[in-house]
Amino acid sequence: MMTEEDFLNGYMSRNHRISEGYAYAISAVWYRQFERFLQNPSGVDVSRFNKIQNANIVQRSMDKSVSLKQYSLPPYQQINYSHVYGLKPDAQYHVDFLIVSIDVWHFFKQYYGADYDVIVFVTKLHPQITNYIQCDNLEEGLCVCKEIINIIFVIIFPRNTTVMQAIFTPISPWMDLMKLRTFLFAMYNLGTDTIKFTNEAYIYFNKKKVPFKGNRILHDIGITQDLQIVMACQNLLMQDIEEEVETDGEEQQLEQNLHDKQEFLDILEKALDEQSTLQLSIKSIENIQQTLEQNDFFQI
Repeated sequence: MMTEEDFLNGYMSRNHRISEGYAYAISAVWYRQFERFLQNPSGVDVSRFNKIQNANIVQRSMDKSVSLKQYSLPPYQQINYSHVYGLKPDAQYHVDFLIVSIDVWHFFKQYYGADYDVIVFVTKLHPQITNYIQCDNLEEGLCVCKEIINIIFVIIFPRNTTVMQAIFTPISPWMDLMKLRTFLFAMYNLGTDTIKFTNEAYIYFNKKKVPFKGNRILHDIGITQDLQIVMACQNLLMQDIEEEVETDGEEQQLEQNLHDKQEFLDILEKALDEQSTLQLSIKSIENIQQTLEQNDFFQI
């Protein structure tokens, strides 16, 4: 049985600083009760805390159907749907919710559970952003961006096109492609397809075809409003592609970002762990780590 000291040590050892990418909103009522326990933990059983209730701060995601008529696809049998929940637009910081890091949220959820995981997006504070929050636990130069759009992100798998995955999720148009990819790969485990999507995936939207890599800001490539985005490694032969946006040549800045590299390694290692019984003809995690350290991020 976990003692209060064990629990407190575990909590304090978590990474409380919030980096660029995403984080979690948490009920201010629940968190303040937790803080009171931290100030006076003597004789309090950590298991006494109730489940985290975020129902009053969550924004229900949109409910729209996937449209693939404009793509050249083989027959498919079904589309599976999943939802990622964002923050209610009128929820007030400090009054209704607070922001915690990914690490802290996972720690809380492990012990207490939650009705909703409520995602917020952490971006650089661009001059064009007018609706944002600044928190003490953010890394310097970042903000929690409250300018949010909703997307349907459709995944077409390279080896099995009969079943597709659609994710309804909020995103910030002020995040870059790499952060969007890291976020989506964390929300949905792609298993051993992670490597193939990392190296070869394109995204299709608004008659554009864009490599799913690089540090271009979503806003700057035309992702500025609610829309559907399709990700695939194979060419979807879109009718009337108006623009094929290139993001190659912008990787050098990303390759120097060790934080992004570690995020990718964590996702990849999780995927490989879950597929350990397969005979995988890929390099080991150690070799991939070495490749990343040599700033050769996409030459896996």
